[in-house]
Amino acid sequence: MKRKTTALKKLQGTYQPYRDSKKRLQFATANGDIKPPAYIRANKIARAEWKAVAPHLIAEGILKPTDVSLLANYCTLYARWREAALDVETNGQTIIVTSTTRTGRTDKPVPNPSCRLEILYSAALVKVGTKLGLSPLDRGRIEVPDAEDDERDPFDRFLDGDDDPELEYLNKV
Repeated sequence: MKRKTTALKKLQGTYQPYRDSKKRLQFATANGDIKPPAYIRANKIARAEWKAVAPHLIAEGILKPTDVSLLANYCTLYARWREAALDVETNGQTIIVTSTTRTGRTDKPVPNPSCRLEILYSAALVKVGTKLGLSPLDRGRIEVPDAEDDERDPFDRFLDGDDDPELEYLNKV
């Protein structure tokens, strides 16, 4: 459930100034561009996933400079998941292991280890993606603070009491 805005609290008469101490940090980035770490740039698959996901997260206001390592973790997991999936596609779900004993040579089919890795990486991707809000269900659960604008709607300014000194006095009392 989303939190009530300050304007809605004031309108309903439930606003408590001492409880409303939201001091948000605003991060200044060069043109909203957050660069990936070097180990992501070195891996082609991880770099491609970064380029696909990061602009959307920046545009939504979800990705901040402190979240770079979380997105880098997601991109690394994605690259490993794709490599495991490619191995399963290439070699199949079972592989033949040849063992030599004193009685002779035996060929035995065993499950491809990449199948298990693919499942593990997929589960880890879902967990990290949840934290970033990458699925439609999780997107609604992430609260992104609204940027404080100087150009606010006049009605919002009225509700907040910015224009009326009497309302400002009543809010302090």
